[in-house]
Amino acid sequence: MSVDVLAIGAHPDDIEMICGGTVAKLIDRGKSVAIIDMTRGELGTRGTPETRAAEAEKAAKLLGVTERINLNLGDGKLANTEAARIEVIEQIRRLRPKLVFAHYWDDLHPDHSATGRIVMDTMYPSGFANYPAQGDPFRPNEYLFFMAHFPFEPSFIVDISAYHDKKIEAVMCYQSQLHNPELDGLETWISQPTFVARLEARARYYGTMIYKDYGEPYLVRRPVPVDDPVDLYEPFGKIYANKK
Repeated sequence: MSVDVLAIGAHPDDIEMICGGTVAKLIDRGKSVAIIDMTRGELGTRGTPETRAAEAEKAAKLLGVTERINLNLGDGKLANTEAARIEVIEQIRRLRPKLVFAHYWDDLHPDHSATGRIVMDTMYPSGFANYPAQGDPFRPNEYLFFMAHFPFEPSFIVDISAYHDKKIEAVMCYQSQLHNPELDGLETWISQPTFVARLEARARYYGTMIYKDYGEPYLVRRPVPVDDPVDLYEPFGKIYANKK
């Protein structure tokens, strides 16, 4: 089995909230996407692991994800250990993705940071013939890091203008985490009434940077290869095509 993209998030809902528009766009274009949730989100203030698992499956079905895997590595306990890297490498070798998406490694949430560092440190070992992990050696073409709490200077921004609504629809699958005055429990960052509006505001901000309605930013550690810069910037020319 092989997929085009493997998106790796620390908790169920991270992928939808941070790069759900890109996932929706790629799937609509015929690309296959698998998701790994590193934990069950069992330390979450709201909901239960079972509820979040059901919500994650609902969101994955809505997006058209090929497969969703939960590694159950411990919410609040993630660390960049060899055992954690082996778990991720074995999934990379099994799924053989062209691209891997993961958290930017510098983040307010320690599980986000740990996920980014775990994934970052799998890039070379996944291709080592004698590395002590199951599966044939394999290296993805590139690792792309997405933005949660702390901003970075993007290497590029994906236009998700036509897929922002789909992203929000997937986010809304996580009703246990979002604002609901009928549910008991302490308020969290995500459960605030303005949270979804903040997601939209960020997407609008990064969309504006590329002259689009909505965008999602990514960081890569190496220069981005470009085959044809004229074709690459063709969408920008269309903005002014009818201007005199």
